Amino acid sequence: MRIFALALLFAAIVVNSASAHMIYAPDNKILKIHVALLQAKPGKMSEMAAISSRTVAKFTPYESGSYALYGALDKNNPDLMRILEIYENEDAYQVHRSSEGFKNFIRERENILESLNFIEIEPIILQQKSNGVGHDYVMNIFDVRSDKLDEFKNLMTQEFTRAIEQEPGVLGLFAGNEKGGKSYRVYTFEIYENQESKRKYFDSENYINYRKKIDSFMTEQKEINNMPANVNLSAKGLHLDPSQANLSAFPLGNPNDAYAQYFDGKSYLAILSSEQVFIANVTFEPGCRNHWHIHHAKTGGGQILVVVNGRGYYQEWGKEAQELKPGDVVNIPANVKHWHGAAKDSWFQHLAIEVAGEETSNEWCEPVSPEEYSRLK
Repeated sequence: MRIFALALLFAAIVVNSASAHMIYAPDNKILKIHVALLQAKPGKMSEMAAISSRTVAKFTPYESGSYALYGALDKNNPDLMRILEIYENEDAYQVHRSSEGFKNFIRERENILESLNFIEIEPIILQQKSNGVGHDYVMNIFDVRSDKLDEFKNLMTQEFTRAIEQEPGVLGLFAGNEKGGKSYRVYTFEIYENQESKRKYFDSENYINYRKKIDSFMTEQKEINNMPANVNLSAKGLHLDPSQANLSAFPLGNPNDAYAQYFDGKSYLAILSSEQVFIANVTFEPGCRNHWHIHHAKTGGGQILVVVNGRGYYQEWGKEAQELKPGDVVNIPANVKHWHGAAKDSWFQHLAIEVAGEETSNEWCEPVSPEEYSRLK
C-alpha cells in the first residue's frame, strides 16, 4: 500500500553553518499554534493528501507568516492525520485560510472529510535543525502534576535545545501545553531522520537521565506512532542574519519597519543621499518582495533601480516578471503599477533612486499573490 503524509514542502534557507534554530515570533508577537486532526472517510486519506498537494501546498511556502505545517498519519488509524501548524500570529493564520489554495482544499475535500478538530497549543519550546528531511514522526501526550509543571517545562526546554544542537539524527523537537482547562497536558512533536536515529537518541545517557528526572512528574503518558513520512523542515522563523549573506559594500541600514506593512518578508533600508537626488539602498531577505505600487507624478517622476547584489525580480502590471542580477538597471516610469523584490533562494539589494517630478506621490496596492510569485524560478 502506498503511504501518504501531508508534509507541506518549504524551501530550506541556509545562511550560515548553524545547525539549529528556534521558531520564533518577531517583535514579541504571539505565535498561533494548533494541532489539526483530520479524519477522512474510510479509505479516503490518500485522496485527501493528493488534494492538499495540488491546492494548499502550492501557496503555503510563500506565506511569510505560515512558519510550519508538519503532519503524518496515525499508524493505528491511517485515515487520521495530525498536523502541527505554526503561524506567526492570528493574522497570519487568517491569511493562510483566505488563500485560493486553501479555499480550493476545503471545497474539494468536502465529500471525503469525516471530521476536523483543533487543539490549541501554548508553546514551550520549538527547536529544529535549519534543514533536513525526517522519516520518523512521533507525538507524545503527557499529563503533568500541577505542582511540577514549571519544572517539567524547564527540563524539557533544556533537553530539547541540547538534543537539536548535539544529536545529528534529531531534526525537530516541539512542545507545548494545551490551552484552557487542560493546561497540565503537554504535547510533544518529534521529528527524527529515521528509526535508527530515534533509537540511538533514546538509548543515549543524556536522554535516559532526562527521563529519570521527568517521569515522576507525570500522571500519564501516551505515545502516538505514525506511519513513515517525508517531513521537510521549514526554515521559516529562522533569524536570517544579513551579516552572513555576503552583501555589497553599501550599508545595510535598519529594518524597514516604517514600510513593513507593504512588504511580504523582512527588508532593510539605508538612506545614502537625501540631497539633490534621493538614493536609498534597499535589502530584501530571501523571498521578500514589496506590494504592487505606483509612483504617481503630474510630470517627470518615477524611480530607477540599480541592482548591486543577489538575485531578484521586477514586474510591471500586465507584463512578465524580469529577473534582476548585479549591474542591471531598471527605469520605472511614473504612473506604472509594479513590484520588485528577492528571489526565493537569494538575498537581494538594489539602489532606489527617485526621479524628480511635479506633484509626486506613492500609492501602495495589493500584495503579489503567492501563486504568481511561486511560478518564478
